[in-house]
Amino acid sequence: MTFSLFLSRLFSFLVTTALAAPPAQDPCVGVPGGCAPVNMALPFIPVIGSLLVGFAGGGAVIFVIIGGMQMILSMGDEGAGTKGKTTLLYALGGFMLALASQAIVTFVQTRAAPLASAATPHLDFMAVVVSAILSLLNVAFMGIVIYSAIRLVIAWGKAESYQKAVNAILWAIIGTLTINAANAIVHAVLNLGL
Repeated sequence: MTFSLFLSRLFSFLVTTALAAPPAQDPCVGVPGGCAPVNMALPFIPVIGSLLVGFAGGGAVIFVIIGGMQMILSMGDEGAGTKGKTTLLYALGGFMLALASQAIVTFVQTRAAPLASAATPHLDFMAVVVSAILSLLNVAFMGIVIYSAIRLVIAWGKAESYQKAVNAILWAIIGTLTINAANAIVHAVLNLGL
């Protein structure tokens, strides 16, 4: 009984002390413009992104080394050599994707920012989409050329693999020239003011 009596008196003491305390002052009083909500995680997002890209780069280097070792130690075994080439390509592709992730976020932010204050949002949106597609296709061209160049290096003298890589580069060049020429023609016709 005495313990429960002690707890009830302690509780009543704490309640009367809390009620007798002066009310807490609003921390926003005197701050020009009041208090604005602050997202505490926002400053850490770029740091975390850079850290993850660093980890992806380190992992890519490790897997490039592993793929190179598999190719060196294949001793003419086609299966082991192919496994090494696959490891190498996946490592480089993963690293390019990790690097591209930051570029994609920046790309979307810069393209979408002017749409907030657009006078003709539908037309401006279409112009942004066409410009974004053109930019992405040019980046895809560079990626295809780099990928095909890597395929040329690791073709190991196989005429079929070598020819596929050369054809990929050739068609990428033709496609990119066609797309950019079409864009230039459309801009030239629109600027004529007919």
